[in-house]
Amino acid sequence: MGYLTSILILGCINIVVVLGLSVLTGYTGLFSIGHAGFMAVGGYAAAIIYIRLHVPFALALPLGGVAAGLSSYIIGYPAFRGKLRGDYFAIATLGFAEAVRLLLNTTYPVIGGAYGLMGIPQKTNLPIALAVALLAFAGAQSFVRSQHGKNCVAVYDDETAAQMMGVDLLRTKLMALFISAFYAGVAGALYAFYMAYLSPSMFGISKSSDLLAAVVFGGMQSIIGPVIIAFVTVALPELLRFLLAWRLVIYGLLFVVMMVFRPQGLLGYRELDFGPGWRRATAAVASRLGKPRPPRGPQGPVEGTP
Repeated sequence: MGYLTSILILGCINIVVVLGLSVLTGYTGLFSIGHAGFMAVGGYAAAIIYIRLHVPFALALPLGGVAAGLSSYIIGYPAFRGKLRGDYFAIATLGFAEAVRLLLNTTYPVIGGAYGLMGIPQKTNLPIALAVALLAFAGAQSFVRSQHGKNCVAVYDDETAAQMMGVDLLRTKLMALFISAFYAGVAGALYAFYMAYLSPSMFGISKSSDLLAAVVFGGMQSIIGPVIIAFVTVALPELLRFLLAWRLVIYGLLFVVMMVFRPQGLLGYRELDFGPGWRRATAAVASRLGKPRPPRGPQGPVEGTP
């Protein structure tokens, strides 16, 4: 039972990261192969805040996400100001992730360098991981249904047309990257408090590529598709463990077959319907997220506006 619980917890953590990456890649069209770097920032930040500053676990999780979100501006602002996109932005995120990993690997005070950060209490359990995954799912779905989410889709479809329609490209991209990094940071914090140990080697390029694969194979502009694949990327290698060396070959072959016969992904451009109650709840949150500010005159808001 403990082994199954471990798979479920790691699956929930993977889902949280992939939900954030879906906002950035699936809805905004910005490919990132460096999200493991944001996970590392969030995980180390949350662990250090908890151990050194004695901040409660419930507060350390979102603070880890905020740390990762703020770090996204290091790569996001110069990249978007320089109008990097496509492969160029993906390479920039890879460089950021590798820089974070090498920095952690060579910094021994406080974080332990290559030896890793030890002494982290094991706080993450299945109810907590599941609750965070559900909150992340609801938040991501509300965001993509809001006006901000529609702006992201407009950027994905055609940046020039979106800009002509009044979409602020820099602000929209930075917001999508911040939300994506925040999700990755929270997932990194959950991971740190589950493993009770952190090492820079845990956040290599293979981790980032697995996360991106979950979004692409799950389906662009879909939330539930990447969620399903995110869990599969954790569970399937474990189910194939009895095949020893062949399990990774079969694991990769399944993805190749999927891309050949269904290149749009599992649920590309589709969502599952969870009923009218769920739709009303997410629509209400989305309306609050995308509520425009009333126009202002010289003396304040224009009369007659809500």
